[in-house]
Amino acid sequence: MSRPRRLIGCILLLIWVSGCSVAAPRSELVRRVGRSDLSVEALRVRVRDMARRFSGLLEASADEIAAASGSEEVRVAMTRFKINAVPAMQAALLQPDPVAALVDAWALLAQLELALPQRATSAGASPELLARAERLLRQQEAEVEALWKDVCGRQDVEGARVRVHEWAAEHPLVGPLVTRVSTVSLLADVTSLSGMGALRTAGVLVEDVRDLTARVDLYAASLPRQARWQAESMAQDALKAVPTREVLADLGRAVDTLEQFGALAAGTSALVARERSAMLSALTSEREALQRFVEQERRALMAAVAGERQAVLSALHTERVETLQQGERIGLGMVDQTFQRAALLVDRVFLWLLGMTLVAVLGGLGLAVLLLRAWRRKAG
Repeated sequence: MSRPRRLIGCILLLIWVSGCSVAAPRSELVRRVGRSDLSVEALRVRVRDMARRFSGLLEASADEIAAASGSEEVRVAMTRFKINAVPAMQAALLQPDPVAALVDAWALLAQLELALPQRATSAGASPELLARAERLLRQQEAEVEALWKDVCGRQDVEGARVRVHEWAAEHPLVGPLVTRVSTVSLLADVTSLSGMGALRTAGVLVEDVRDLTARVDLYAASLPRQARWQAESMAQDALKAVPTREVLADLGRAVDTLEQFGALAAGTSALVARERSAMLSALTSEREALQRFVEQERRALMAAVAGERQAVLSALHTERVETLQQGERIGLGMVDQTFQRAALLVDRVFLWLLGMTLVAVLGGLGLAVLLLRAWRRKAG
């Protein structure tokens, strides 16, 4: 009985290992998304789409405000805003964990809403332009809030929104956006308020080829524009502080920098192709190795099954032969015992019949004698 149990255990273990070999690593945050109807892949796609659209909306709104203001100060302020806000938004939404990326982008929008009035007023922007910018940020925040409702599976996320704005008020934007405070503590609070449980250590996160391609494509489209903004900012600063000759020199350096960024962007497609080829080769090698391992395990399992089958058949044959022999011995013993009892019974019946016959003969003789005497008396 122990061998069949071990065989069944090996089969179940092989099935379990085969099922585990195709499971994608997931973080604790991503596992908690499973409580809603939104799948992890759909969440990742929507967050990546936000990274593309939000950075484009920030750029378009800054250009629109700069063009509508007609003020040099506002144009300079909008250029600096694009230099800081667009990379910060991309960095927030392109994190490997889509849930952490969503919370980070939410906090960044709340910080921008709080910092916008002061910076716009210092740049001399009109109230109409300020209202337009605030409306755009609120629209983006509303979209993030709607996606967060799908993530946590709840329609009431007022507590999370209040906590995000409280955190933004506690950590205002000071200086470049790359120096903003990390949102790790906020992430724990928001997930707890949204009913997603306490934050634990995240597991290993794996980005596939599509994530890497989306990230590189977004950077390839954004880096040349960021280089142009840097050049514009340098030119604006140079025009304020140095003579025209030095300004031209700075513009020349800015053009060189722009060309370097252009060369980097031009080589991005080749880099993506090489990385994709290398990753596909690695995946192919891993798949072939896994197939060979599974084939070897299957052959070993079939050999073990064949050996166990032969052993079981031999044991069954031996048991059958022994059972037949034992049954034959029992049958012969029962027949012998039956014949012995039958012989004893026949002997007893024969003796009984013999006695009865003898009694009948003696009785007949006695009766004959009596009849003979009676006949003689009657005759005499």
